[in-house]
Amino acid sequence: MTKAKETQAANLCFESKAPVRVKSQRLAHEAPVKEFRAPLQVMRTTKQWLDQIIEEQKFKTYDDAIMFLITERQRNLPSDFGIFPDLKEYVCLGED
Repeated sequence: MTKAKETQAANLCFESKAPVRVKSQRLAHEAPVKEFRAPLQVMRTTKQWLDQIIEEQKFKTYDDAIMFLITERQRNLPSDFGIFPDLKEYVCLGED
């Protein structure tokens, strides 16, 4: 690999620590992992919404804002309980 390509590759990869379980069941950052950045295209209105979230929540990056949106969505997913009221009751016959 040429010197220029090595420099470009080094600039694309950023090292961070991967979460590792320790005795206390907390995640400790010990093993280095490379993070790869990917270009992303969004509409101007989407960027404005992300900027607003970054400002309100005092985030530093767009990645933080996107992860915030993902976790909020996962936390507020509606329950699937009762969406199939016509489904027959399952009875185990001992063959399963």
